[in-house]
Amino acid sequence: MTHHPAQNRQETNQLYTSIDVISHGTITFAENKSDQSKFISIPPNASVQHVKELLFRQWCSERPPLVISVTGGAKDYNIKPKLLKAFRSGLLKVARTTGAWIITGGMNTGIMKLVGEIVQVNPDRSRPIHLIGIATWGCVSGVEQLAVHGSNVNYAKSHSNARGEAPLEPNHSEFIFIDDGTTRKYGGEIEFRAQLTQAISGGFFAPRSTCSVDIETPSIPASQSSRSEKPVPVILLVVEGGPFTVKTVYEAAVQNNIPVVFFEGTGRCCNLFAKAIRLYDDYRRNFEDTAEASP
Repeated sequence: MTHHPAQNRQETNQLYTSIDVISHGTITFAENKSDQSKFISIPPNASVQHVKELLFRQWCSERPPLVISVTGGAKDYNIKPKLLKAFRSGLLKVARTTGAWIITGGMNTGIMKLVGEIVQVNPDRSRPIHLIGIATWGCVSGVEQLAVHGSNVNYAKSHSNARGEAPLEPNHSEFIFIDDGTTRKYGGEIEFRAQLTQAISGGFFAPRSTCSVDIETPSIPASQSSRSEKPVPVILLVVEGGPFTVKTVYEAAVQNNIPVVFFEGTGRCCNLFAKAIRLYDDYRRNFEDTAEASP
């Protein structure tokens, strides 16, 4: 079925209305002038189903076979070269071979910046990787530039030393900004992000009564991406991180049944979670052994 540009615009505008879009347009980055990034700003109670429909039908044209949501340290840090190499090659390989979408916080700092740099070196430009940034509107440096309705914005803010804000990462292809009315207060997007990834998954992962340390990424053939009735596997990948990462893990795993992979060795809360899981597994094994030994 062929859609004419006028029909696509009408459908997009209808979705914008149903989502209660506050502002929308495209962004051209000084560091990436060859591509334009789509964006919307929406209230925190916007319909995740309608945003999902916008992604599937308008922005990305089709369902993804896999979604990798990456979270972690928002500040620049030095990751061990061996771990960095494994992370770079692994994420790029999965994204290229499966056509996976990648979701981050969208800022040009920490793990978000690193993911953007990974996508930038994608050797197959004919198959662009959808890198979606979900951020709090009031934490974006130069956000006043983005208060438009359908215009293209030449985003010129590449650095910021102000506390509570950061510039956008230029290799992201789509941005969703959550406008909760706050200024320079991180975390306003966390609940929406978890709910959206759950909506995209379509219930792929049923609720579980126990946790697993190792989570295998399901291998989904590319041909399934056109089967709208099929759910989409989603995982949360954690690299380093602090208090907001802990909340992101809670919203994903506890509130929305999204499996989590911790990249152990990257530090801070990621190592803490890995240690806690090992302690729990040791306790469970000891408890089971004791129960079996009891008459």
